[in-house]
Amino acid sequence: MTRAATGIYRGTSAEQRRDERRQRLMDAALDIIGTQGWAATTVRGVCEQAKVGPRFFYESFADLDALAAAVHDEIIETAVRSSLDALAAAPDDIAAKTRAAVTAILNSVVEDPRRARIAFAEAHGSEILMRRRAAAMRTIADVVAEQERALLNPPAGSETLVRAVSLMITGGAAELVLAWLDGSMDISRDELINLCVEFVLTFADNLTTMAARMTS
Repeated sequence: MTRAATGIYRGTSAEQRRDERRQRLMDAALDIIGTQGWAATTVRGVCEQAKVGPRFFYESFADLDALAAAVHDEIIETAVRSSLDALAAAPDDIAAKTRAAVTAILNSVVEDPRRARIAFAEAHGSEILMRRRAAAMRTIADVVAEQERALLNPPAGSETLVRAVSLMITGGAAELVLAWLDGSMDISRDELINLCVEFVLTFADNLTTMAARMTS
């Protein structure tokens, strides 16, 4: 059979080649957005770095916004998976699980400065990244709320408080990481992790008290 009939070329299928081109585009976008910023990112620049023709760009992505969203989502999905794996492996103790989850999610993002920049800093210069960042914060807050329910057994009628606390933990930690990344928090990564852990545990320690005050 001919190449056109089978789609096989040099041992790879058309689908495999398409997936490989898509990954090269994402890798190039990660590098450009993560080092030069969203404002410097163009379809042409991404294609040149990825060594992919412009016509193949639109085979995988509708536009540059779609590519940026895919890169951002991959960063967050990887971080959340790391956190969930760490939670599952940690002892059934809130302090141990909190430290494991915080360490995993922060290390996943900040280990590579490019990933950290896209996840935390570049959102302020891009509408699509701002929307994806907001969605990511909700996803992470959902994980926090689930752990609150599982580990703290909050009193009946406190679901609104549980949700509010999860959002405050997630948003507060994100702003703390952003301050660390831009240098306004002059601390080590270990100190950053310790602060985030204590932040979470302080909320956890006071959840029942807050619930009692709100229902009294």
